[in-house]
Amino acid sequence: MTTGKDDDAFWYSSETRSFCFENNEVDQLFGVSKNDTEKLWAGISKTSISESNLKSGDDFQTTKPLLSIISEKTLSRILAVTESKLQNVDSETAVVQPDITLRRILFGQPYSLEQYSSLASKTTLLDAAILSGDGNAILIIVLFLTKTLKRSLVQRLLADRPDAVNVYIHYLFIRLQTNEITDILNMLGHSSTAAMKNLHIIIKNVRDPNTLLQKLHNCYKVQILPDCKEATFLHSYIKLLEWQIMIKQKKDNEGLALNSSVLESLHYACKYHCSTPDNFVVISPTTLSREHDISPRLYQKVALQVKATCGAWDDIDRLLLTKGMLGNTKLQTCLYIEDVLKVLHKHNASHAVLEKYLKFVDNLEKRLELAKKLSCHTTAIDIFVQQGDRAILVDYKAKLQPQSEEYFYAENALRLPHVKWKS
Repeated sequence: MTTGKDDDAFWYSSETRSFCFENNEVDQLFGVSKNDTEKLWAGISKTSISESNLKSGDDFQTTKPLLSIISEKTLSRILAVTESKLQNVDSETAVVQPDITLRRILFGQPYSLEQYSSLASKTTLLDAAILSGDGNAILIIVLFLTKTLKRSLVQRLLADRPDAVNVYIHYLFIRLQTNEITDILNMLGHSSTAAMKNLHIIIKNVRDPNTLLQKLHNCYKVQILPDCKEATFLHSYIKLLEWQIMIKQKKDNEGLALNSSVLESLHYACKYHCSTPDNFVVISPTTLSREHDISPRLYQKVALQVKATCGAWDDIDRLLLTKGMLGNTKLQTCLYIEDVLKVLHKHNASHAVLEKYLKFVDNLEKRLELAKKLSCHTTAIDIFVQQGDRAILVDYKAKLQPQSEEYFYAENALRLPHVKWKS
């Protein structure tokens, strides 16, 4: 350890001292380690004569600037060599341990993938990314592989790594790269999935109806296998789009938007084309239902709602009623009669219309319950007469509005001579 006199001799000596670059003192320069060299260089530009003093005995002297001891050129060389050594150490560590590179990726720190030049190192890096379970890291490595390897090698690496495939396919799907999606999924034996991915991209992003129809036809012919369920779906979708385009060309009606669903199209057809001329028969709702396998129950439900909304009660009769062999009226529908009555009542059908369909409720108690709920007093009075319950009919008449049509109907029912009353 140096004494105080040696320190004084060093600082106050006029002897010229120089720094020798060949001396192996790079690792420890004036107490500054390699990790601190960058900080040291950053501070040199701001260094001026320090305002602090170095205490020696009882006197204080001004500290000499660092550049008065070492030239700026020499110091620059020292820092450059040190930085190069540190970079080499980092590169060697990253090649040997790719988890360090991944840690930097995950933490958002600067990283470099240039040192991964061999196929083995790239494979190891990809496996480490998959092991981390982070989708962003996996995507970064996969994109690095696509830029530095042949396409066949990339596909071979992905073939055994489904997690990487899923991340990459999602990336391609967002960027509408249908050809790459098709190649990768076909390579893995998922041709139907590739077709549906491409179909989704086409439907979602093509706005012009004629262009969309052309692309759908091409997808149906080239990518969809005839025996898969997706073929049936696509064929039905193409027919629906052709039907909608034809409607636009013939009617130019804004009530039907292109790419509307089958039910929306059926709703439109029931509203505007229930009775179409022969030359327009292809746009009728029955034709549309037949081509798209719409069940009779669903067709009648949509048609009933449309006609009830419009108040087309005669059209509802033609839809739900038919004539029997003896000329009597029969109900011919796949719908529950209770559901029919609810729709009619919801859209303010008259009591005459409601009572017409109430008589098709077979169960007498159920019919009476619905008649009371729908305020169909005439039907309720007829049921009381049929049951021969005079007391209940008298009570029911008392609840009716006096001098109303239903009131007089109940009063006349009580006077019927042929009815056998219970009491």
